[in-house]
Order: sequence, then structure tokens, then C-alpha cells
Amino acid sequence: MNVMLNPGEVNVVIGLVTSRLLDSLELSEEAREAIRTWRSDRGPGASELDDFADEFNNQLMDYIDESTRRRTMRGGRFERETARERWS
Repeated sequence: MNVMLNPGEVNVVIGLVTSRLLDSLELSEEAREAIRTWRSDRGPGASELDDFADEFNNQLMDYIDESTRRRTMRGGRFERETARERWS
């Protein structure tokens, strides 16, 4: 399965996750500022966002590939297994 988010969609994910972190955890003001700075460095149009979106998509596709069950034929019968199960 292929899932590709564009940089704008990845920016929405960044906003949701960082907002949840800031609202839900007891963090020092220094940690809060570091999260806000990290988020603002990856704002719309920033080259850091494009780089992060590429890495995000790669990691997301790897996770989907590893956790998706596939039908494979082994010994004349079909089996369902994940990529991790197949290669371990």
C-alpha cells in the first residue's frame, strides 16, 4: 500500500502532535520553547518541512509494509504473514 502525504498534510500532523504534547504533558518552559521552535522551523514553505515530509513518508511506508499481512504461497498452500514475519 502506498500512502504519501504532501508537505501541507505533514505540517497538519506536526501541528496536531506538537499541540497534543504541549497540552498534555508537564514540560519545562525550556522544553515547550524547544518544541515550538522545532515546529515553527518546519512551517509551510520551509525547506525543513520538505525534508521532514520525505522522511515522514519513508517511515510511514516502512511501517505499513512491515505491518501489512500478505498472502504468499508456500509449500502449495497460501499463508498470510507480515514482511517482518516473512524475513525473520
